[in-house]
Amino acid sequence: MASLKGTDKVLEKLKESVENGNYYEAHQMYRTVCRRTYLSLRLVLLLCSETSNKHLLYSGAQTLLKHKQTGSGVDLSLYLIDAYNDEEMAVNDESRARIIQLLLLFPSDEPGRKRFIDSAVRASNHLHFSHISWSVKFGENPAGDPELHHFVAELLYKDKMYSEAEPHFLAGTAESSKVYGRMLAEWSSQDHPSKIGAYIARAVLQYLCLRSIRDAKFAFESFIADLTEKVPELKAGTAQYNPTITGDAVDVTIYLLPLLNFLQLLILTVQREASDLFGELRNRYKSVLSVEPSFEDLLNKIGEVFFNIRVQRPQQFNIFQDLVNSLFTSGPGTPSAGGTPYARVNPQGELD
Repeated sequence: MASLKGTDKVLEKLKESVENGNYYEAHQMYRTVCRRTYLSLRLVLLLCSETSNKHLLYSGAQTLLKHKQTGSGVDLSLYLIDAYNDEEMAVNDESRARIIQLLLLFPSDEPGRKRFIDSAVRASNHLHFSHISWSVKFGENPAGDPELHHFVAELLYKDKMYSEAEPHFLAGTAESSKVYGRMLAEWSSQDHPSKIGAYIARAVLQYLCLRSIRDAKFAFESFIADLTEKVPELKAGTAQYNPTITGDAVDVTIYLLPLLNFLQLLILTVQREASDLFGELRNRYKSVLSVEPSFEDLLNKIGEVFFNIRVQRPQQFNIFQDLVNSLFTSGPGTPSAGGTPYARVNPQGELD
């Protein structure tokens, strides 16, 4: 307890220094006190010293960020992550809450925010990111803590940083897939109408590669709900679809965008033993799927995951690395000139 009281006194003095505008001095004092606390007291009373150290760093980063001293605030925030790693701090409600509270104080245009996010939650298999983040090392999920991913995704989505939010939605919670679908509907509204389907395809195909039918459905449904509210004419009727020869037919909505029809049917197909139908779907919608060259690799992986259809690849295919980190660094490509916004549905009500 004596150590904690001493920490409170130090915090009082440091906050007073900040209030007086001595930001640089306070920043250096925070670092020095934390380093001394960590090195000296850890040997005597490990638990108490670690609590004091993290408390100092968190309080210091919070105070400096609130006073718009972002450079110093970023430095102490990153130092906090270093302390988490050094102390092998587990991902729990308390440690996660500190990260979230600090992120709320970062300006959206602060370059250090990305470094802090990467240090806290980014997966280590990014093509240009060799450091293993704290929540990957000391959390239960190899892709990083899902709740942190969800918070970061929503934060970036709020700032209209759609591409940056996407990998965090993919690695998030069940709720993430629903918000992801809504974000894609908003993102797609900035593009040509003929490209709308390519946006939700990126979510559905990636989720299916990760063997998550539930998340693929949630993302598709929330995307469609938002989109059809703004463009009700997108729905052209209903038809029946039979995922297997012996199974019961189900009613499906017919959309004026062929790629939406394909995705709807694909989600139904992967839930059954229907490898032949999977191949037929790919052939029937081949021209539509060519809008993104990456779709072929994703569908090959889906065929392998659900139907044991193996396709020779020129190099090793790592699901999470390839899907989350190297796909779609920007929105789907611009359509060719003269493309029609929507496909036509034939008089028989069949899906084009």
